[in-house]
Amino acid sequence: MLRIAYVVIALFALTLPSFAQKKVKAKVIGMVKTSDGKPAENITVRFANTSYGDITDISGHFQFEAPAGEYTMEVYSISAHKKIAAVTIKSDVVNKFYDLSILENKNQLTEVVVTGQFAPQSIQNSIYKVKVITAKQIQEKAATSLPNLLNTELGIRLSNDMALGETDFELMGMSGNNVKVLLDGVPLIDRLSNKQSLSQIDINIIDRIEIIEGPMSVVYGTDALAGVINVITKRSVPNGIGSHLSLKVRLQEESVGDEYHFLEKEGAHNQGVSGRYTLGNGLYIGGSFTNNRFDGWQGDSTGRKKEWQSKTQYISGGQIGITKANYSLSYRMDYLNENLLTEADINAVTYTTSDKEFIVNRYTHQFLGDWKTTTKLHFSLAGSYQDYSRRTRTSNIDLSTGKKTLSMNTGEQDKTTFDSWFGRVMAVWDALPNLKIQPGVEVKSDKGAGDRLPGTHNITDGAFFLSAEYKPFEWLALRPGFRSSINSVYDAPLAVPAINIKASLSKNVDWRISYARGFRAPTLQELYYSFHDSNHNIDGNPDLKAEYSNSYQTTFTWRSIHEESLRVTSHLTGFYNDFRNRISLVESSVNTGYNIYENIDRYKTIGTTLENILYWQTLKSSLNFSYIGRYNKYSADATYADQNPTEFRYSTEIAASISYEWKKVATLSAFYKFTGKRKEYYVDSDDKLVLLGMSSYNWADITISRPVGQHLVASAGVKNIFGITTVTNTSTSESAHSSGNGTSQMGCGRSYFVGLSFNLDK
Repeated sequence: MLRIAYVVIALFALTLPSFAQKKVKAKVIGMVKTSDGKPAENITVRFANTSYGDITDISGHFQFEAPAGEYTMEVYSISAHKKIAAVTIKSDVVNKFYDLSILENKNQLTEVVVTGQFAPQSIQNSIYKVKVITAKQIQEKAATSLPNLLNTELGIRLSNDMALGETDFELMGMSGNNVKVLLDGVPLIDRLSNKQSLSQIDINIIDRIEIIEGPMSVVYGTDALAGVINVITKRSVPNGIGSHLSLKVRLQEESVGDEYHFLEKEGAHNQGVSGRYTLGNGLYIGGSFTNNRFDGWQGDSTGRKKEWQSKTQYISGGQIGITKANYSLSYRMDYLNENLLTEADINAVTYTTSDKEFIVNRYTHQFLGDWKTTTKLHFSLAGSYQDYSRRTRTSNIDLSTGKKTLSMNTGEQDKTTFDSWFGRVMAVWDALPNLKIQPGVEVKSDKGAGDRLPGTHNITDGAFFLSAEYKPFEWLALRPGFRSSINSVYDAPLAVPAINIKASLSKNVDWRISYARGFRAPTLQELYYSFHDSNHNIDGNPDLKAEYSNSYQTTFTWRSIHEESLRVTSHLTGFYNDFRNRISLVESSVNTGYNIYENIDRYKTIGTTLENILYWQTLKSSLNFSYIGRYNKYSADATYADQNPTEFRYSTEIAASISYEWKKVATLSAFYKFTGKRKEYYVDSDDKLVLLGMSSYNWADITISRPVGQHLVASAGVKNIFGITTVTNTSTSESAHSSGNGTSQMGCGRSYFVGLSFNLDK
């Protein structure tokens, strides 16, 4: 099946250019500007009812070729405003249009998305519902890591594993391996279900983050049941506007609760530098280095022991590439070294103690390319090689002599390694003025080895996917698609279908509706994991099947006010997800006290969200609400029918933010989130259902930033204003690392920070 698909794609790629090419005689060039006279990026300029057109680059320029004749030129702004004008294209000359403009100002052009799109697209025109976190929002929040940035976003719940020092998160009621993390569209490898990779990306190189809620398995494959988080790094300045230098230096000092020491020891200390240089011929180079130091938090612990472990990160990266009018190529390499240190208390009798370190080394090589062969045919490719290792090193310390030796106890010394190869080739063909076709092939190979993965294990996956976007009417877009996979160790779904529909019901009202079948492949750990000591007996299961889901989502978008200086937009979304073959860690039916991964669970989520955004001059505010239900598996069990358990347990979230830019004075920003209680059914010792879970809590941050001269910005603020440390949690955890003390660690109390950022663009 897959071999046939490869042949079809190869023939498709070879024959399409001959169909797509048409003799052209005239060049069309120009520039689009915003309402405040700045270059307008990612604006569509095309001739109506033809395939002739282009999308503006970062400098607002566009260029394409078309036969001589009379046309209607259409200029689509970022929010789907359209300007039209009759134009005459003359042969054998360069037809120039440098007086085009749109209704939006420069600040409103951040709402551009690329995740899952056939071409860069405005949020309004996107057939998917996409949430964007911009570089400006990252700066306003003074975030030093992605978990720190996402903790006040609606629909995202963070949870901390204090033993491993990792943070997991939920997206719309689904967590762990159900969420796909991408870096510039390329999937990142993770050790376990916790998305450790999110905390290991240098936040100083991020241009924006795009979040799509709901299955994206057709384009992105396994793990994308709940959605994708695509972290997009800063790009070069395109060819055509001369040489360009950008340099950013950032320093931030932050207390951890009431613990702080200037530049070292207690507190959080973050330093980063990044730079890019673009030559006039489109060639560019870039590099970055960041050091994040967190000395842990003592909290209520005494002696050497800390409530939060110390963590030190060194992240470096480099990039080289070239950007031309019809193609671009780039190579990027990133390296991370992370050391998480757990310090034990002192044994007063023996006067000894111990240190446990989790040491991570991650190398990420990434290659990206785009090639516009004709005005109708565009290719893109992505490839990566990732090398990841995590070592556990436990040392015993004799305090009387200062001697430090490695511990020989079971499980206290081990190393796990993962290698991952990935490649994807896609094409977008404008087959007709109202029909685009996107075929693609993808290959991925993961290899893992270590003390807890006996031997060396490989998973290889090949896939063919095909999508199309058809617009039978100007107001209606249909995007069907499917993905077919072959896997080396499990039975992959023969076909994963999806259909997305977007209808513009009026000038200011859009309706999106989608169905998608998602799937998640079992990981190397779930297939082959083996860990046994005095506290653990866990085994993988090589006979696992893939999880799959049927998911439905609908969204209404209403732009109640849309003017240059005032905009109000509301999104009302409803969703339902039904999961089968859910992989869970359960007690073995053969060996009492042993746990094994099995396909046993059914799981469902249902919910609604209401999101409201207001822009007024330099003020932006949002007020968002979600009500999400998670399935209660006991509702279908006749044993507990007399206790009338409900099918879903619901929880509420409220998120709000406000940012006001007082020009040449300061920018004030505040972020707030209420995370409602989350209770689930459990069976007690009397075989009765009881409701246990986490209590509600409030989180808020406030920041102020002020320009100091032309290139320097100073910032200060308060994080975790309500001083949250622990939240009551009465549930029993499936995690092997649960503390079982009736609380969950959420924060380190109220913290204060100051920072300086130097930015040069020349």
